[in-house]
Amino acid sequence: MTDKIQRTFCRVCEPACGLVATVRDDRLIALAPDREHPVSRGFVCNKGIYGLDIHNDPDRLTHPLKRTAAGEFVPVSWDEALGDIAARLKALIEKHGTGAVASYTGNPTAFNALYGPSFGSFMRQLGARKFFSSGTQDCSNKFAGSEAVFGTRTLHPLPDIDRSDYILIIGENPAVSHMSFMSLPNPMEHLKAAVARGARVIYVNPRRIESASIAGEVVPIRPDTDVYLLAGMLHEIDRTTGFDAESVRRHGRNLDDLRRFLADYPIERVARVTAIPAEQIRALAHEFATASSACAHMSTGVNMGRQGTLAYWLLHMLVFLTGNLGRAGGNFYSQGFYARSTASGRGAPEEFLETPFGQIRKPGGVGISLPGTLMADYITLQDDPIRALFVNSGNPVLSIAGEERMRAALDGLDLLVCVDIYRNATAEYADYILPA
Repeated sequence: MTDKIQRTFCRVCEPACGLVATVRDDRLIALAPDREHPVSRGFVCNKGIYGLDIHNDPDRLTHPLKRTAAGEFVPVSWDEALGDIAARLKALIEKHGTGAVASYTGNPTAFNALYGPSFGSFMRQLGARKFFSSGTQDCSNKFAGSEAVFGTRTLHPLPDIDRSDYILIIGENPAVSHMSFMSLPNPMEHLKAAVARGARVIYVNPRRIESASIAGEVVPIRPDTDVYLLAGMLHEIDRTTGFDAESVRRHGRNLDDLRRFLADYPIERVARVTAIPAEQIRALAHEFATASSACAHMSTGVNMGRQGTLAYWLLHMLVFLTGNLGRAGGNFYSQGFYARSTASGRGAPEEFLETPFGQIRKPGGVGISLPGTLMADYITLQDDPIRALFVNSGNPVLSIAGEERMRAALDGLDLLVCVDIYRNATAEYADYILPA
């Protein structure tokens, strides 16, 4: 009996940390960090290393399940499941049209390179045009904010932590959650190294997070007021040190409009809203503007707030107007996503649809889906409701606000197909549960 050693990588988040898999008789028996991986260099977090337990978990779905008339789930063959789903879809579309079919995709699909093109192609072949995702509760603000600044949804300048002298981190806790939208394994090691060489690391967060006990310090802020802090810092920088003249000369547009906006956010006013002392805000603004290099990053704590898009837009402005955009130690353009970025910023203007809920951008492409909070409303519409729904690697019953309303809506569908590695709350309403 010979064991095979195969190199692979974790699919849980952006860094895709290297793993070494041991396979015996076509069965995964061990998973370890890849110490020869050029980027992760032997690091992997608990989520990645416990992939072995999930893979071999006896509760993991391994065959299709079909709901019986009695409401119980019984195992069936793939041929039976796919055949019945196809027949019911065909009949439903013939009777109600393609607008009756929709999909919801969860976060895990974001890190599966084959999923997006293949499932998107499947839905478009059906003629479906209603697409929902967890992104509208998670990070759509970043796609919208970057498009407003850079003309493309997929360009997100990354903080050059390894060379920066001042690192501002807003609404995230890297020791626990790493740093989303960044392919940076073990970010705390990089932040510890930054502090060791004399850099300042500042976390803006409503609580004293675990990261600060390892490297850096916390500036406590009242929850969901980050946008006011950023506006106040920009107002103070413009009033004192001034914006970087060369950056403005080469790339600045509509600066007078920005200044009119910032005029409503003087430090004293911002201090009352954020609960950060005025002198501390002045110090943050001065330190960021005068550091030899400074970078900034924000994540879920702000993304999911009421003003996440504006906050991300202002974060870009803070980096740009202090001369830290596209330079060593500042925020730099990620070349890995660049080809997709330039492509997504060209072509015909985006289409907008008139809906019962107002004007909404036509779903499709990176970062564009219908608001998840409206999914239950779309299912229960009087005219052209959703009647068939595919849920992939998601659990909207628990991840979208309004659980009771969502449960009632799902219960009224003609066809619900869930694809996942485990049964979850949403799948309890499914006609079929397919193993991912």
